Amino acid sequence: MSAAEARHRLTVPVLLDGWQIECCGTPPAVGDEVSWRLEWSQWSASAIPTDMALRAGLERRPVPEGPRARTTGSTVPSVARAGGVSVFVSVPEPLPAEITLTGVLHEDHHSARPPDDLLTGGRVMAVWLVSWEYELRERCWRPVDGSAELESVQRAPKFMPRSTPPEHGGFWRDTNAVLVDLETSG
Repeated sequence: MSAAEARHRLTVPVLLDGWQIECCGTPPAVGDEVSWRLEWSQWSASAIPTDMALRAGLERRPVPEGPRARTTGSTVPSVARAGGVSVFVSVPEPLPAEITLTGVLHEDHHSARPPDDLLTGGRVMAVWLVSWEYELRERCWRPVDGSAELESVQRAPKFMPRSTPPEHGGFWRDTNAVLVDLETSG
């Protein structure tokens, strides 16, 4: 690889929901070449602490037609681009020229996006199974902030090694996601 090619490569952390892999996704493995639809939200940004701070230019995207179209009041659908990475975001109006994406990106192949949206392609450089500790609050199991633990693997399983929550509340740890380092080709 030339020095110019190395400068254009970018590695970003991407979180994949276990249920999406189990439903119709392909479990990622180290070395896989992938093309994914990436999103960023406040939830994904804080799900797993990372040192990613990706400065990206923004452009407005048309709102998709149909019942699954998503708009949230004063935010507009946009795409953030940096190097070979394209990420869907909703940002407040007026649309700034740039945004800094922090934390992790999120792969979502079930979102309602128009078919012409760009995919981010690249090579999977590392794979981890992700577990969180959950606490029963207001009759719902909710993840405990800062409780994510990572287990390095060569390939994610098709079905997550899930566990059963306790019947009477308390805390519970469950493995239900995969984190990868995705190196883009720029």
